[in-house]
Amino acid sequence: MKKTMKILIITLLVIAAISAVFIVSAAISGQGVIEKFYDENGRELDGSVSERVNIKIGGRKNGMIIRGKSTDNPVLLFISGGPGVPQYWLNQYYDNRIEDYFTVCWWDYYGEGLSYSSQLKPGDITLDELEKNAVEVAEYLKKRFSKDRIYLMAHSGGTRLGLSIAQDYPENFYCYFAMSQAAGERHIYGYEYLKNYFENENNKKGLDLINRHVREENGQLTVYNDKNIESDWEKALLMSGCATTRKMRSDALEIFFPQMYSHCYTLTEKINFWKGKKLCQNSAYSDVHVSIENEPPVSIPVYFLSGRYDYTCPVNAVEDLYKNIDAPVKEMHIFENSAHSPLWEENEAVLEVMKSYVK
Repeated sequence: MKKTMKILIITLLVIAAISAVFIVSAAISGQGVIEKFYDENGRELDGSVSERVNIKIGGRKNGMIIRGKSTDNPVLLFISGGPGVPQYWLNQYYDNRIEDYFTVCWWDYYGEGLSYSSQLKPGDITLDELEKNAVEVAEYLKKRFSKDRIYLMAHSGGTRLGLSIAQDYPENFYCYFAMSQAAGERHIYGYEYLKNYFENENNKKGLDLINRHVREENGQLTVYNDKNIESDWEKALLMSGCATTRKMRSDALEIFFPQMYSHCYTLTEKINFWKGKKLCQNSAYSDVHVSIENEPPVSIPVYFLSGRYDYTCPVNAVEDLYKNIDAPVKEMHIFENSAHSPLWEENEAVLEVMKSYVK
């Protein structure tokens, strides 16, 4: 009994020591500093912008990071995925040159990241309210940078908002770049690919994960939702190279820890990042769904950008939405070496597409 207790105490002390080291190193690594642009002589690049901004909309703080090499470049409003997962920090770990060509507003809508507040409840975060906020952010950017219109880009869970803004407030934007557009029932659209992949790999664990939640009955696929469906599905996506990136196999090692060691947030903001994720993913907005066949028309061009191996927001679902949506111009671009994040996985190829549509 004494030996068992001793082992338990030692184990707890080791865990406490590791936790303390992690917290201290996370605090030291980030002081909420946004890197500036410098010329070849080490001076701050003339005409560049690199800053954190807070504006009040409806009495609520809306935090954002605005960054670009030249304010003469077109302005792009970026709406992050999740919902509730800001993505500016990824640029510390992946080569992303989007700010060479656009002045990018990495906006954290209320409830997430820099805009998190403990006063918010899940029911406060609705599509209607987020739309109104997005329009005010767009107006702020147009006025500040003297632009008649700006460009709109959204990723994954943020595309529900992105598409809705493009439909309802097109006068603010030249076009909408829909990266990994959310549409349809992702478990149904992704099931066949994952099933074939796991069968070919003789991966019984992967097959079990997806078959717990999707079954064929009377010739049709039926989804069985329970509290474990999303965590099981994420495990299956990671196993198959169809999650955030093709190479990613662990959310903890490749998302949680890198985010906690990023430079752009203070320790409190890093903690709020994860609180905001939980808040937004339980929100009214998270229940918004994009229909494959019955979406309202869009009066500005829509450019879909998807990874061939994206089954987080299945590429085949996006292809069906692309076929059905009514827009004056629409194009579908599939990036053959990407999963869910082509902007970071195939940055040069994505930017070449985006630049070709800039006026």
